[in-house]
Amino acid sequence: NHKLILEAASDWITRNSNRNSLITLTKSESSTDGKKLFIFYTVIPESQERPAHEFLTRHSDTIRDHVKKKTKREPAWFRFVLDKGERNRERI
Repeated sequence: NHKLILEAASDWITRNSNRNSLITLTKSESSTDGKKLFIFYTVIPESQERPAHEFLTRHSDTIRDHVKKKTKREPAWFRFVLDKGERNRERI
């Protein structure tokens, strides 16, 4: 379930981020073959988008392990993607 994965990943990020920015997971989407999961996020302030992306990419395996423990399921391989649609919506 995508909701459980987002909750578990958010939990890890909240506990382990450096607090220089607010990282919010907005949604997730599966690839067409179901083997990959793309987790979308936003960052406040915008100036912290690059460090936040580097943080999420660097720790993606650890986050995946945390998700696996919390959900008791083997999650699909996943990648973090900046949610530009949400950022554009906020500007309007």
